[in-house]
Amino acid sequence: MSEETSKNDFFGKYSLSFLSIGILVVFLGIVFFLYFWVSKKNNGGIVFPAGLNYTGEETTPAPPVKKPVYDYAALGAAPDSEWISFKSIKSQYTFKHPNLMIPLIFPGDVNDSTTFDVADVPAQFNILVLVETISNYDPKFTGKQEEFVKNYWKFFGGLKGLQSAELFTNEKGLTGFKSVYLNKSGVSTGDNYFFIFPNDGNKIMHMSNVLPKEGETVFLRMLNSLELAKPK
Repeated sequence: MSEETSKNDFFGKYSLSFLSIGILVVFLGIVFFLYFWVSKKNNGGIVFPAGLNYTGEETTPAPPVKKPVYDYAALGAAPDSEWISFKSIKSQYTFKHPNLMIPLIFPGDVNDSTTFDVADVPAQFNILVLVETISNYDPKFTGKQEEFVKNYWKFFGGLKGLQSAELFTNEKGLTGFKSVYLNKSGVSTGDNYFFIFPNDGNKIMHMSNVLPKEGETVFLRMLNSLELAKPK
């Protein structure tokens, strides 16, 4: 092999090496930029939505879709004939809702959750009603539903205390508790409703108003129609 050929091979190999290094540097620069941009956008914060967020791991976000727009005044004043019954996917509870509103469920969700797509946060973080397992929080509260409700705030970093808790019965005769908690800023979380399963001290049904302020009447009609599903 000639000296000239050897030199060409030598410089050819190093040229490829420098090219590879250059590509790697550019790639790492892009990754760093994206990481920095996402970090700035999120600002390191944790969002505590108005409703509940207990459906487990977040799934891959779906492409954004246009959210439905509801006339809550009309829906709240609609006759009973325009409201329909919904039974949870595990057949643990039922409630009525306007026939124009479509309930959302989460297949495989252990909490048997239901909600509506009515907020600016993903629906899985804004749950209307679900069934909580008390021992998953603290086994010592099993069978002590009232104590569980009063201490519920302790299980969430975004809350700092209980504002009020009182007995509550809806129009279907479902009994439980109405509670209000305080977030770290001392602001009320709004009303939370917990209903007891008569024959199961380890379960409690939790309902929270995820509708906007103008949907208050619609929510109250849903709340007062909530009942345990009857056995088949």
